[in-house]
Amino acid sequence: MPSAASSIECSAVPSAGATTGVLLRQLVLLAGPLNVLQIGCPRESVTAGLAAALSENGRGRVICCEPDPVRAEATAAAVEKAGLGRYAEVRADGPERLHTTAPGPVDLLLLGGPPQSFLALLKLVEPRMLPGAVVVAHGARDVGTTCAEFLAHVRSSGGYVSLALPLDDGVEMAVRAA
Repeated sequence: MPSAASSIECSAVPSAGATTGVLLRQLVLLAGPLNVLQIGCPRESVTAGLAAALSENGRGRVICCEPDPVRAEATAAAVEKAGLGRYAEVRADGPERLHTTAPGPVDLLLLGGPPQSFLALLKLVEPRMLPGAVVVAHGARDVGTTCAEFLAHVRSSGGYVSLALPLDDGVEMAVRAA
């Protein structure tokens, strides 16, 4: 039976809508990730929602890396208010140190923020990802060049099985194949 905390909206990254939130909750419930890494947290409910889904599984932890200290503080407060501190950690920090400080392996990576940063962020975390790890990039559209290198990397590098999903502001979901 879902806990009260699990009813918190679980969404991806900037402007994530309800559909993306359902997808993320399904991924967490299905895959049972132990280590979720979220880069960027525009709303407090994002990390709390992921922590709620992890709590339904009874295991796992989400680490949210948010460079904006005000957002990081609000996110941490929302997690604590929901009683989900056991399942989430919020770091008021840029993602540059993640490859050495985040626990691994990373089972689920959520990319937010400017799409042009997705490839650099993915490459930071890739050494900590095993086959079967899932990457969800919100705001990844096939328009222009804002994240063309990221899309080329996950779609044609041979290391991922990737699919553009017509959800909310555009979601790219990739599973590490090798």
